[in-house]
Amino acid sequence: MESLLNPAAVAVVGASERKAMAARLTRFLLDDGFTGAVYPVNPRYEQVHGLPCYPALDRIPGPVDLVLIMVPADRVAEVVAESARAGARLAIVLSSGFAEVGPDGAALQDELAATARRCGIRVLGPNCQGLLYRPAALTATFSSGAGLPSAPPAETGGIAYVGQSGALGGSVLGMAADRGVGLTAWISVGNQADLTATEATALLLEDPAIRVLACYLEQLPDGAEWTELADRAAELGKHLVVLRSGRSETGRRAVASHTGALVRSGAAFDLVAERSGAVLVDDIDELLDTAIALGGPRPAGGRLGVVTSSGGAGGLAADQAEPTGLRLPELDRSTQDVLAPLIPPFGSLVNPVDVTAQVINDASALGQVCEAVAADDAVDAVLVLLTTLGGRTAEQIAESILRASRGCAKPYAVAWQYSHAEIAAPAGRLRREGIPVVSTSSAAITLLSRLLPRDCPTVAPAAPPGSAGHLPTGTLTEAAGARLLDALGVARPRGGLATGAAQAEAVARELHGELVLKVQSPDVPHKTEVGGVLLGVPAAEAGAAAERLLRAVRSAAPHARIDGVLVQELAAPGVELLVGVRGSRDGYPPVLTAGFGGVTAELYADVVTALAPVDVAGAERMLRALRGAPLLTGFRGRPPADVRAAATAIAALSQAAAALGDGLAEFEINPLIVHAEGATAADLLLTRTSEVRG
Repeated sequence: MESLLNPAAVAVVGASERKAMAARLTRFLLDDGFTGAVYPVNPRYEQVHGLPCYPALDRIPGPVDLVLIMVPADRVAEVVAESARAGARLAIVLSSGFAEVGPDGAALQDELAATARRCGIRVLGPNCQGLLYRPAALTATFSSGAGLPSAPPAETGGIAYVGQSGALGGSVLGMAADRGVGLTAWISVGNQADLTATEATALLLEDPAIRVLACYLEQLPDGAEWTELADRAAELGKHLVVLRSGRSETGRRAVASHTGALVRSGAAFDLVAERSGAVLVDDIDELLDTAIALGGPRPAGGRLGVVTSSGGAGGLAADQAEPTGLRLPELDRSTQDVLAPLIPPFGSLVNPVDVTAQVINDASALGQVCEAVAADDAVDAVLVLLTTLGGRTAEQIAESILRASRGCAKPYAVAWQYSHAEIAAPAGRLRREGIPVVSTSSAAITLLSRLLPRDCPTVAPAAPPGSAGHLPTGTLTEAAGARLLDALGVARPRGGLATGAAQAEAVARELHGELVLKVQSPDVPHKTEVGGVLLGVPAAEAGAAAERLLRAVRSAAPHARIDGVLVQELAAPGVELLVGVRGSRDGYPPVLTAGFGGVTAELYADVVTALAPVDVAGAERMLRALRGAPLLTGFRGRPPADVRAAATAIAALSQAAAALGDGLAEFEINPLIVHAEGATAADLLLTRTSEVRG
């Protein structure tokens, strides 16, 4: 892999001066100061950009470490084999026409991957745009973004980019140059026939010149590899910023449960990332701006001090902060005393601090105001909002902000709302010093909120011994799962399974009060939709009610396998929760979901997710994070529910699911009824992986 970043000699197969993209491959290597040997290869030419051009790789007079390949797709596998014979350890396939174009291209990609494995050479691509690595002056890409003026390596801030999309990768180069920030490294992985985005990121992670890794992903990486990478970044104290597309897709889900409909696609990936301290963003500009911000300090908490040249901008910022978890505290009286001589009477000393247009006459005063606000113990971060300030004044303002921020352990962010041309140079100056500059207050607030510290979950205990032994293969209904709930220590209503009227009557005689009857079928997950639930049935009518229920279900779902009718005591009322786990998939841990349940679970979709297993304290934190959490703590005079009992049941469920590993598809209790004392599992459904259907 060392050949990828620090090759002594590079061959360019398909080199040309006539085709724009091929021409850039050689020209960028020469123009950017690569000191190793460069060998153009193309039988059509004797020279390319003043260098001798060789008809084939085996005609090159010296050893080759890295080969850049830009030839038609049907020739690529052959050239990869030739590269291996020439001694190259790595090839970058910039050619397109592979899996991205359909089955024929996918076959060519499979051939390419097989050839690389057979010949013992690693391949980046195909359908990629190559890489650049500033410490080695290596620009091995045809992306026009690599030719834009950017900051020298010493001022890059140690930011690297790895992405799947070549076109978006080029945009990142352009946007970084526009911000006045150069990238230390940039790798476009393309179709990942061999070298993956995770591997490329892991390689750069070990580079001491790199502190922040910005990643754009279109496919979920292998869970075990991604988890190892994320944990390694945390161990090294380096930062991952991740933008992932495809999050709105429903993905592959088991149709049996509410949980499948409520858990977002890729939730396990996101949760692993967040657990390690990685920052997830929603767009390319946020990817870059967050990477820049991570070059500086992070806020210790969510208390924001706002300094603005416009009262209107400050008011907007106050409105925008609250939903993100940031708040604007009142500044200490001593801070206001320091600010008073610096701000005209028509300004404002409260938070937001309005310095007014007076800053145009005395830019240095802005820096003094920022210093005073940052020094306040009630402030964790400083947001500077600037409007209608450009030219020479903008340069002075940038310098005053820089002076204020130097030596300060609290982060600064700037929202500069004005002509880009007027503020480009001073904004770039701030960014190179690790101070992000964005165009709106909402963007700045979103950015700062993503830098907030996160609680690291504690290690949860294992499942109760022997609990997995209660899980037969296939789909487990509530009646079949009674022993499992007992093993987990989760309460359930008393009752029994009946296959007909006589058995239903016999079970009913052992129970008290009104009863509930529920059809038990692995093919009927949503019982109410087929008339499979009867509530408030008197014990004397249990037999007739069971027959009536079975007729209704057989009519509505004629092909369903029916185990019988579960006859139970009616659980006491309470707050109904949904608790579900999607099992381990693709190397990721199981994903636990908790929220408000019952028949309206999908309607309100008030749920939170976490990686399983969790302990009781972790489960309590999940419940208190729900929008409807007041319903559990005594809403409008109602008695509080037993949150501890609910959390204990949730933790037990999560621990059993984690113990099952890849054997579990989904496990759901809906509802888990939480009473003033205790919690009762009123329904259960579990599916083993052998029963998962597409």
